[in-house]
Amino acid sequence: MKKPLTALAALVLSASVSAQSAYQAPLVKQSLLLDVAADKQVVMVGERGHILLSADGEKFNQADVPTTATLTATTMVGEHVWAVGHDATIIHSADQGKTWEIQFEKPKLERPFLDVHFFNSQHGIAIGAYGLFLRTRDGGQNWKPELHASLLDPYDREYLEEIRAEDEAFYEQELGSILPHLNRVTQVGERLYLAGEAGALAYSDDNGESWNRYQVDYTGSFFDIQPLDDSTMLAVGLRGNIFVMREEGAWEYVKTCSTSTLNSILVINEKKIAALGNNGMIVTMQRPLPVSTPEPYANPANCKPAQGISVSQIKDKAAIVNAVMFKGHTLAVTANGIHQLNVE
Repeated sequence: MKKPLTALAALVLSASVSAQSAYQAPLVKQSLLLDVAADKQVVMVGERGHILLSADGEKFNQADVPTTATLTATTMVGEHVWAVGHDATIIHSADQGKTWEIQFEKPKLERPFLDVHFFNSQHGIAIGAYGLFLRTRDGGQNWKPELHASLLDPYDREYLEEIRAEDEAFYEQELGSILPHLNRVTQVGERLYLAGEAGALAYSDDNGESWNRYQVDYTGSFFDIQPLDDSTMLAVGLRGNIFVMREEGAWEYVKTCSTSTLNSILVINEKKIAALGNNGMIVTMQRPLPVSTPEPYANPANCKPAQGISVSQIKDKAAIVNAVMFKGHTLAVTANGIHQLNVE
């Protein structure tokens, strides 16, 4: 059965790369942007191969990039920057985004990458739709595919093991066809976290070589997972769903009364978190987060957010995909370009 595209991938249609360079667009700062990362500088990526760079969070310049594929995610390690996106494209810069090269592209796969993470300048992974998972150990010169059955729910794993006992080749084929979309990967300390389709939340203590899937009473898509401290995890996803886990216990539902899909988590400080989503929604939460029982059939008109939770909306109602805090600015990438958010 064909799976629906994730909320991030569905924002745009894939475009052919064909070794074209990204167009230097006069209104690029108002175009669809899909990810942002910050270290010594800010890097934003988006449709038609657009990449924006800023050293101060105020002035942005468009990089000259050798692709027109929509770029969905970016990451930095020192001077190195990677961006990934549609047509299974991976591009790299070794000079903080001044010049770029294509490291990998396979339009015939018809699968977009949705996130990328590097552990150091040599070792990294890129993940995406339908279980797409590639790893490099030489800075991106070579990428090798991996299939991780541990990211499936227990029922699917049991089904696959039955197949494997009879036909290893068919097992590999079937595994590659039923893996969920892998939407976001985040490293904190030595642990790696992953959020994906069909209730997939997982962690790895060996750089993603193996995964342990969390058990969550929810089968919709998750688009971000973040640890808030050593004992608290937060995950957000489809139709405004938010779940929190404390002290390695059960994942519990956080009632916000907002049904807009949430794309990312922004940790503002140790007491305040924001979840950013479609329709320009910002769900602000004060810790400790209140939890309740999900009410999927409740009348939304009668819903009241739990104490310490507020919902606001940016003026143009553009989908907010991600945001970072950089040199006094809270910079968000949205369906209408760059926004400065007021979340303090």
